[in-house]
Amino acid sequence: MSQARLADAIIRLEKHRNLNLPLRSRDLLGRFLLRLLWKRQLKWQVDFNLAVRDAVDALSQGGGSAGGGSAGGRDDDLAGEVEKLRAADQNIMAGLNQRLYAAIGGIRTEVTDLRLRLVDRETAADDVADRLDRIERRLAELDSAALDTRLRHAQLDLFLDQARATAPQVEVTAAPDRSAALELPVAHLLDGPVDRTRTARAAHLPVVRAAHGPVLDVAPGRGEWLEVLRSADVPASGASPNPFVVKHCAELGLAVAEADPLDVLARTDKRSLGAVTAFRFAERRDAAALSRFFDLAGQALKPGGVLLLETVDPDGPGMADFHVDPFARRPVHPTFLRFLAEVAGFSRVEVRHPEAGPLDGGSAASGADPARAGRYYLLAWV
Repeated sequence: MSQARLADAIIRLEKHRNLNLPLRSRDLLGRFLLRLLWKRQLKWQVDFNLAVRDAVDALSQGGGSAGGGSAGGRDDDLAGEVEKLRAADQNIMAGLNQRLYAAIGGIRTEVTDLRLRLVDRETAADDVADRLDRIERRLAELDSAALDTRLRHAQLDLFLDQARATAPQVEVTAAPDRSAALELPVAHLLDGPVDRTRTARAAHLPVVRAAHGPVLDVAPGRGEWLEVLRSADVPASGASPNPFVVKHCAELGLAVAEADPLDVLARTDKRSLGAVTAFRFAERRDAAALSRFFDLAGQALKPGGVLLLETVDPDGPGMADFHVDPFARRPVHPTFLRFLAEVAGFSRVEVRHPEAGPLDGGSAASGADPARAGRYYLLAWV
């Protein structure tokens, strides 16, 4: 029985001779590892002491049963085993202390590294805090500047409103179109001298007088036709959007309104005019304006009133003048003008050419008037 206990104690001593601990040089949980090492050391020491005690007990029992003869030799063997056990214990303690010191050094190194990292992070956090403080101060300055700017703008707007309220109202007159200044020179270029044009248009008097009513001329030009009507005691007026034409006619004592002739026709009382006349008008308007012109003229003319319209003949020699006229858009065929008159409700429509004879139906004079050559006239009665 004692030999079995001795063998078991020796096996336990060999098992706990070396302390195998999983030490790592760098571990974030160093403090917990250190506590674990000390607990394992204490547990190992207890197991080792128990093994030594059992071995000593086994040796004591074995020595008592064997008798006094062999006591001396066994004491020597026991002393040798004790020395071996002491040496083994010292070796184990030295190895354990060495590993503990190494683990403690690694833990200290790791703690130092962690402290350095913590210091770096605290420094970075301080830098971030400083930057945030600077940004907040800058934002506060910008907000203050923006508020000051808005206040100045409000003060400036208030000042401008007060200045506008107290400033005198200045009427701004739009400058006339530069092309408007060409209408009178172009009329002289195309129609020739005023006297010749006045004589040529006097041939229209019989037709207009027969209408027995005031006349509205929608293209007065140089005012020759209005002068003829004034000389014949026929009440007449004109309308033109060209300020140069209006000024020229006013200097001649003629009543010409500065307005679009179609607008003037639209404002004219219905069935109040005896005649509506237009010279060099049709070729300078588009189809939509011509259609509106015929409709408005038919409404403004009283029964028996006449619409007199002169324009270039697309099939005659007057096309040369058409290409010289900078205001002309396109020649208008007499068939189209007849169509517009009939659609507008005129009861009788005639197209006459100056070469065929005078407009009043009388005998033809010898020779054709060059001012009327290449043009035709449309007469439409309500």
